[in-house]
Amino acid sequence: MTVAILWLEQEKKSSFAFSFDLRRITLPIVTRGSHLHIAVDGCIGVGKTTLATKLADARKAYLLSEHFEKNPFLEDFYSDPAAHVLETELQFLLLHYHQLKQIPRTSAGETISDFTFSKDLIFAGMNFRVATEKTMFVQLYEFLLERLQSPDLVIYLRGSDDLIVKRVRQRNRPIEQKIDVGYFKKLNKAYEDHFSRFDGQIYLIDADKFDCLDDPAVLNDICAAIDAISPRRPAADSPSKA
Repeated sequence: MTVAILWLEQEKKSSFAFSFDLRRITLPIVTRGSHLHIAVDGCIGVGKTTLATKLADARKAYLLSEHFEKNPFLEDFYSDPAAHVLETELQFLLLHYHQLKQIPRTSAGETISDFTFSKDLIFAGMNFRVATEKTMFVQLYEFLLERLQSPDLVIYLRGSDDLIVKRVRQRNRPIEQKIDVGYFKKLNKAYEDHFSRFDGQIYLIDADKFDCLDDPAVLNDICAAIDAISPRRPAADSPSKA
């Protein structure tokens, strides 16, 4: 298993013109509390949900899973991406914002999610072809990002192109079988580029050398590393899984 901890400098944000002023809209800006949020992210098929689920069970944490199936435009997007990219990406952006803003801020305990908010920016960079649509999306993303608390730690699950394609084919989700292999490879590179510039604490795991299904004992090592980076807090007040 190859594991590395990286602290990387923040990339300068680009400014975008927009047709209406989001600054006039007021939403509460959250402040960091005692709750610990660990986010697992990586390319499609790399094993995010499997790892997040195993970690949540091991650490008695609340599991926050991405509800991708709630996006009503996803199937149409995979059939014709150019025609349906705007509604698909906006729907995901708002779904993720809605999920993440409900993570408790003041109560003790721990949440482990199998996605980050920044994944929407990665997919937007991949999928938008119309500049005005991408500009609108990015400004809305940045507006919502300011209203979310960043994760205490991001676990980036990295995988080779071959591993990604293999796992996507093995899990055999009908909607994913329509996607050309080249898309997964481009997306995998986009994840690499994004996390090479990530601003925050990141724990890198090589999925080609680590599989929590093959070696569950390795989870103990990951949990220990997590505690060394972001000390865990009492779980007594963590949200119910019901």
